[in-house]
Amino acid sequence: MSDLFQYNTQAKKLIISEYGRSFQDMVEYVVRIDDRQKRLKAADALISVMEILNPSVKDQADYKQKLWDHLNIIAEFKLDVDGPFPVPEQTKIHQKPQRVPYPSLPIKFRFYGRNLQFMVQKATAIENSELKGEFLNLLASFMTNSSRNWNNENLSNQQLAEHLEALSQNKLKVNPEELEITLEQRKKKFFKHNNNGGSNNKFHNKNKKYNNYKK
Repeated sequence: MSDLFQYNTQAKKLIISEYGRSFQDMVEYVVRIDDRQKRLKAADALISVMEILNPSVKDQADYKQKLWDHLNIIAEFKLDVDGPFPVPEQTKIHQKPQRVPYPSLPIKFRFYGRNLQFMVQKATAIENSELKGEFLNLLASFMTNSSRNWNNENLSNQQLAEHLEALSQNKLKVNPEELEITLEQRKKKFFKHNNNGGSNNKFHNKNKKYNNYKK
């Protein structure tokens, strides 16, 4: 009775599952065709079928070559035809990817995360003092929010400055009084800068000229 049914668990393993078992059976049939011209014609027909079964591959610029590569892989590199593209090397196809090293840098303050440590290291390399100050304000703002979310704790400027110095391995010297954590503090600094000979004075001068013209 078992001879009447063929189960997938007993069949040959699918090489590229996106194309299905029926397609793999067709590839095996084409590999066994004796006539070279008929074999090439059948391989071209298989490429057309692959375009239907895997339409997303058309989004790639070299999708035709990709399909021929897939066909050779499914055929286990036994398809002897004069295709339009060279047959890919088996060693490269089955080559294992290089091992990605896991970052070994320990996290000093876990509630800030590892990315903040990287950003603090970047801050140590900034030479422009004004740009470095703005960057440190953004980092301190992020640190404040992280501490509230994870520890339900409001850090003082003194604590933030100490944490920044510790994360930078004492390469940063942060003045707690110069940290502007909130958006309101940064807005206040912005308007203060503009009021000192900035855009507000230009606007005042334009109004003055307009009033003189009316007179």
